[in-house]
Amino acid sequence: MSIDRLDLKIIRSLSGNARKPFKTIAKEIDVSDATVRKRVKRMLEDGVIKQFNLLLDYHKLGRIIKAFIGLQINPQRLKPIVEHLKGNPDIQVLYRTTGNVNLFLEVIFRDMEELNDFLETELSVEGIIGTEVSVVIGPYKRCPCTGL
Repeated sequence: MSIDRLDLKIIRSLSGNARKPFKTIAKEIDVSDATVRKRVKRMLEDGVIKQFNLLLDYHKLGRIIKAFIGLQINPQRLKPIVEHLKGNPDIQVLYRTTGNVNLFLEVIFRDMEELNDFLETELSVEGIIGTEVSVVIGPYKRCPCTGL
């Protein structure tokens, strides 16, 4: 399925506010709301738009420490470690990577103590042979998924 410029305009408008009414989008891009409705329905059916997400204000939830953690993993233990980590709600993103680390985690915590507890408990698993932790001290551009 290919998308055209009109589809891209609709996507850009929805990415700013996925709850924006089709009528408002239609006025912005100078088409009928029926056109917007049909295009969004088609993009959903074709999998171009996968879902509409909820964006939480983690600061208001008291979760203000964001960190990136790189893990060096014994290759024989990779799958069990991934399965162990996937269920942890503090891990926002879990990537398989190349380079000095095998897994890359994005995590969000209430405070440094909670981050330290995570490092000492969740990452004290057989097969994790090294960690690299970077705490975010401030954004230049915020993550569209977490707002942090």
